[in-house]
Amino acid sequence: MITGIDTAARITAAQAEKIKAQGLSFVGRYIVPTMYSKSLTADEAALLHEAGLAILLCWEMGGEDMRRGSAKGAEHGIRARNIAQDMGVPSGAVIYFAADYDVQPGELSLCEQYIMAAQAALGKYQVGVYGGERIITFFAERNHPIALWQCCAWTKKYNDQADVIQYAWQGAADAKAMASALGFAVDLDSCEDLRRAGMWMPTAETSAEPWYTKAMEWAASKGLMNDGRPNDNVTRAELATVLMRYDEKRFSGLLED
Repeated sequence: MITGIDTAARITAAQAEKIKAQGLSFVGRYIVPTMYSKSLTADEAALLHEAGLAILLCWEMGGEDMRRGSAKGAEHGIRARNIAQDMGVPSGAVIYFAADYDVQPGELSLCEQYIMAAQAALGKYQVGVYGGERIITFFAERNHPIALWQCCAWTKKYNDQADVIQYAWQGAADAKAMASALGFAVDLDSCEDLRRAGMWMPTAETSAEPWYTKAMEWAASKGLMNDGRPNDNVTRAELATVLMRYDEKRFSGLLED
């Protein structure tokens, strides 16, 4: 398991080195207009990367904006895309949009409209959702090809489909100790794969060949899968199609090489 933190504090070079020295691999920061004190700056992103830390990007202007539907989602998607482009965030990175409140069942449809509109506006970036158990489970069950970051609040259990998990009461003592060591308030997070979570990787990591490259090239060469979406979720229909193609080609001798 890969561990990291998220924080509303702007981080200095010295603090970035301390974060790395604590054995952490990533930092969650807000990608919002610079008028907000919690906003990530280009200089801060550079020093985090210089320390070897990946960056988990979160958009949140108002914690309850997601229930305002598609118009607000499109507006925020455009603004997030423009900020990311200006900062040099590479294509394919995920921007997580926050539902930072206890989303009620009757609001989930509006939240979905917001996220779908944001996704359409993000261009070369991917969309993600940050929120509690109810909204994370909703999107997981809808099989939307989006990243999921489950927060600790409004959560009784964690969904195993979440790409990033945030802890609080489970690790309250650890979070307090980490905050004391670093000099600012933090929440603790974990993930299984930085790239699957769509993090903005340090330059050296960004230039490295993705771990799945050879597998995707093999699948394409065999005619099994070639859709250019290596990080998307697979539906049951897509999985059945790949398995059928594999079975047909195996018996026809096309997979012997």
